[in-house]
Amino acid sequence: MATAPVAVAAQQALACVPFGTAGLADMPSGGAAGLVELSAAPLTAGLPDDVRFRTTHASFNRIWAFALTDGHIYVKPRDQQGGWRAVPLPDCLKGQIAGISVDDDELLATDRAGALYTMDNALTSPRMWNWTSRYGTPLWLGGGHLLPPNTIDWSWSVISAREDQRWRDGFGNDHHIEPAKVSQVYALTGDGSRIVYMDPWLPNDHSYEVRSPLGGRFQAVKLSASGSTVFVTNRFGDLYTRQYDFDMSGANTVFFRYSYEDQSGLPAAPDLLSARIDHRYAAVQLPAHEWTRQPKVPGRITDRISVHKTGPGPLSRQLRVEGLQDGRTGFWKKDLAAPSWTFVPTEQPLQRPLMANPPEDRSSDTLAPAAPHSYTGAEADYVADVDGFHVASGATPLTVRFASGARLELVLHTVDALRQMPRAAGLDETPRAYTGAVEIPPAVRLTLQQQPSDVREFVARELGTRRFTTTDLFVTAQTMRIAALDLSLHAR
Repeated sequence: MATAPVAVAAQQALACVPFGTAGLADMPSGGAAGLVELSAAPLTAGLPDDVRFRTTHASFNRIWAFALTDGHIYVKPRDQQGGWRAVPLPDCLKGQIAGISVDDDELLATDRAGALYTMDNALTSPRMWNWTSRYGTPLWLGGGHLLPPNTIDWSWSVISAREDQRWRDGFGNDHHIEPAKVSQVYALTGDGSRIVYMDPWLPNDHSYEVRSPLGGRFQAVKLSASGSTVFVTNRFGDLYTRQYDFDMSGANTVFFRYSYEDQSGLPAAPDLLSARIDHRYAAVQLPAHEWTRQPKVPGRITDRISVHKTGPGPLSRQLRVEGLQDGRTGFWKKDLAAPSWTFVPTEQPLQRPLMANPPEDRSSDTLAPAAPHSYTGAEADYVADVDGFHVASGATPLTVRFASGARLELVLHTVDALRQMPRAAGLDETPRAYTGAVEIPPAVRLTLQQQPSDVREFVARELGTRRFTTTDLFVTAQTMRIAALDLSLHAR
């Protein structure tokens, strides 16, 4: 459930931060009206000439660069050298800002308690900027939110119809972006294997997660996100990206129609409503995108990473990693789908220490423990086992064992359900609802006729000829219910 500090932080913020209009409407982008009216930054602020990385101390969008120092935020046109000016803040936030991140037309800031504040219209002129402490259901009208405890790194991501135009599912089908955009905080927490995401239209809790690479066991040290593209690195310079948000996960059944069946022969819908109700057009095909392992940087690097949008379309993202080449400082860059990195010298001091970056894959060298939840259940003619169930949406092995000794290896796909009430993170005694599917993997389907009769009979009875059988699931720390199979399991 929502914790007491969230309520306390929200009450304190509402005392002086206005209700605001964050997320309610897109204003025309561009313009600098009011910039010269902002106070010039003090000469002692130590602000950079350029902002090349999106971090929690400096960030940028298509028009503006922002930087944080001494609890204050400063702004300048992105293509201008220097000339920083102070961003207007509510009185209670002056000198209290601890982190910032900007993407698209929204800037998110945190104070020293981890409370979240949004500045809207960040692609317009400064006269249109406004602040709010609102966050959470319903419709970004909730009473405020906090970063998760033990946050290592975080980033603000926005994908919008105006800036991005469309998004692409994991099977190459393009889809419209909902009019209200998708805005999310991604927070790397704990031992670096847990990525919490917080959407301002969802409950104010820390229950939604992005499963990290390697089945949720990859331990990242830094994270960046932009346009629903998440970028992480571990301490050995292994780099992964994933396009993922609440809509892409398969959970937003209000705006989107999802299917596990092949959609490649269907055209893209002309608009969002047609996509939702007209089966002549492609649904969002599941399962969602998985992580992509990016090529290693061929040089010395730090853990300072960044991703930003470079234009419309789902692949218009650029990755950056701070580093060296031939003794010169700068950064390595590549477009999201590009095969290799290019070095850009800046001659600026490195902001982070150099780290190990061996050319071989070291992703598995520091793995978090496997997910602790495994379940088993016996029926009249078989036993079903689900091993290593992870609370974050994704795939889990489902094994069916028969008295004959035969085994059927299936895949259980899960999508964390749409919720409007807060709940605790992880699994507990309160059932956590999922949608999902039981998959017969292609290799198994090809050999079904050679399988023992009990396997064939189970498949015909429970799964038919379908590759995917959709289902609801209800999971606690002690039980799992797979509705389509009428199967109840218990923890082992």
